[in-house]
Amino acid sequence: MVCLSDLDFELLLKNATLKECEKTVKDNSEEVYLVPGGYKVKDLPLMGEVAPVGFSGDDIIFQYIKPCFGLFVLRLRNEAKEIKKLKAQYSKDKDVKKIK
Repeated sequence: MVCLSDLDFELLLKNATLKECEKTVKDNSEEVYLVPGGYKVKDLPLMGEVAPVGFSGDDIIFQYIKPCFGLFVLRLRNEAKEIKKLKAQYSKDKDVKKIK
């Protein structure tokens, strides 16, 4: 299992609600894709039924749940390969508000 500390990341939001996380992903991204829960970004599993994952240049932005700490929004830098992989699998959705 990957350790978050080993990744080149920026913390955009911490201890937030699901709605706040979705808004932060959308506001900081050029494109947003909806992926099913369980999808792994750099071996970090995304939780929930559907999760928004955004891209800004070569950075990937997503919500992450750390047990006992809550919801966060992370930006992983220089992840062009991970972005390409995800874009090949899931359809784009510009309106993240559709998530319940």
